[in-house]
Amino acid sequence: MTQTWANTKGIAHIQPKPGGFYYGSCGTTLYAAVRFEVAPGATSNDLVQLQDEGTSLQFFRFTPETGWTFVGSDSYPPTTNCSQFAPVALSRQWHCS
Repeated sequence: MTQTWANTKGIAHIQPKPGGFYYGSCGTTLYAAVRFEVAPGATSNDLVQLQDEGTSLQFFRFTPETGWTFVGSDSYPPTTNCSQFAPVALSRQWHCS
């Protein structure tokens, strides 16, 4: 997921923020939500990109056919409504339904 989002946003030095990673499955589809932070070696571009979107949850989906794909991000200010990107049951487990 980190590499998928980095490629999508053109960011080189990011990592999941501790305590900001959610993961689960529904059938054979995997879902994840994560907040990112800068990693060692971050460039000014990395810092700018994370300033704009780093505090919002980023959502991903994995299927065997597609691998990890970026499906969207929460708005700012956060809505804490994960169910727009993940099944409601997972959203409830993540405390963001």
